[in-house]
Amino acid sequence: MTDDPERRLAEALRAQARGGGRPVMPPRREPDPAPGMPVRTALLLALLGGGVLGMALGLLSLLAPGLLPALGAVAAIFCP
Repeated sequence: MTDDPERRLAEALRAQARGGGRPVMPPRREPDPAPGMPVRTALLLALLGGGVLGMALGLLSLLAPGLLPALGAVAAIFCP
């Protein structure tokens, strides 16, 4: 090889075009999602469950008054 910088550059470019030199790493792909339920689905299910529970308690208090304990009685049990 000579010390001519243009010649060395041309040889390096030819070698790179042929696939010689250092190997080029392939681009990384996105990792696979973790197994299990996605967060959005879990939040939606929790919201729907809370709505169903709220509707059930509301209907229960309307259709059978006095069946559910008063809120003050519940607070007295948990906060003596």
